Amino acid sequence: MGEDNRILFTSKDIGNVTIKNRFVRSATFENAANKDGSIGEEYIKIYERLSKGEVGLIITGMVHTSDDGKSYDRQAGLHSDEMIAGFSAMNEMVHKNGSKIFAQLCHGGRQSMILGFRPPAPSAGMMDLTFRVFPRPMKNQEILSAIKTLAVGAKRAQKAGFDGIQIHAAHGYLVNEFLSPYFNRRNDEWGGSPEKRFNFLKRVYESMREAVGSSYPITAKMNIEDHTPKPGLTIEESAGHIKRLVDLGIDAVEITCGTVSFSLFKQCRGNVPVKALAKAMIKPIQPFTEITLKIAWPDKNYTFYENYNLEACDKVKPLMGNTPLILVGGLRNYESMEKIIRDRKADFISMCRPFIRQPMIVKNWSSGDIKQITCNNCNNCFGYVPLDESVRCNLNRAF
Repeated sequence: MGEDNRILFTSKDIGNVTIKNRFVRSATFENAANKDGSIGEEYIKIYERLSKGEVGLIITGMVHTSDDGKSYDRQAGLHSDEMIAGFSAMNEMVHKNGSKIFAQLCHGGRQSMILGFRPPAPSAGMMDLTFRVFPRPMKNQEILSAIKTLAVGAKRAQKAGFDGIQIHAAHGYLVNEFLSPYFNRRNDEWGGSPEKRFNFLKRVYESMREAVGSSYPITAKMNIEDHTPKPGLTIEESAGHIKRLVDLGIDAVEITCGTVSFSLFKQCRGNVPVKALAKAMIKPIQPFTEITLKIAWPDKNYTFYENYNLEACDKVKPLMGNTPLILVGGLRNYESMEKIIRDRKADFISMCRPFIRQPMIVKNWSSGDIKQITCNNCNNCFGYVPLDESVRCNLNRAF
């Protein structure tokens, strides 16, 4: 590999943190924490493999910062000081292996798992069939409380030795809900116009910045499109939100799309693992569930194609100034990744499923062994989540 082909292995800063190459492990829900939110060997092993694989920046799967914002049983948490020690030990190991690591902080909003209660959301809505809950509108005090818990979580992440944080403002979770006209139907200081819908994220960022200081990197993951049944965020409105974040001083933005409840497989594209999803149901209704899912989520609607969020870079990158843009979504070809960075379409290449299958792929590439990515987007890896098992590659195998 000649020097002119080493652009993916040049360093770049996010805030005051230098990332040694242009590869980012996009936040990937692990389903590997203990049910109290603490982390153990199963969780830590994932990050050991990624850091040994020389990924420049690793972003954790979403970490909840409050009990009412937890979305999954086995989701990691920074909801109490007791969680700090486990992450601190993990981060020390990641740093010894040469990678940087950011914590993705999230409040589930309407996609929270609150048994026996209605989860908080910007506005009331129909039953969420994915999380099997009825969301209720948040009162003003609850909104302020959610902002505070996210800021406190940011401070805990800093104490735990994370190099920075990412605000999860995508995929249908609470921050995305406030930004989206589909989910946010309020007519107060928190909704009614794009500027007012941005207020929640603005307050989250400002509260986090106050908590962690002026130099600690704060980034955000943003939807460019919600893919909801009725119009939600579009690239035009999302670009406006991203520009507002840049003006506030955000240190980097990662662009993505889709929501878990309404468009999970437009978010990731590829096959729908209906057998795995059906297996999570009680045995008598599994066949019926499988048929229903095939009707609701036909594979043809989610055909995979490479670089499916790349086009949005043309609208977003000119707004970024010197703020780095991170691109995720179907990045599979090494030469294509080089071209994206060389043409300054984006500053970092972010991947999820390829690192589940090949955590050492960046190390291979760095040594000149340009292996092909062998993930075929079967999405069986995500089929483990409803089975209460950790996410792992299960390429083309039957459940």
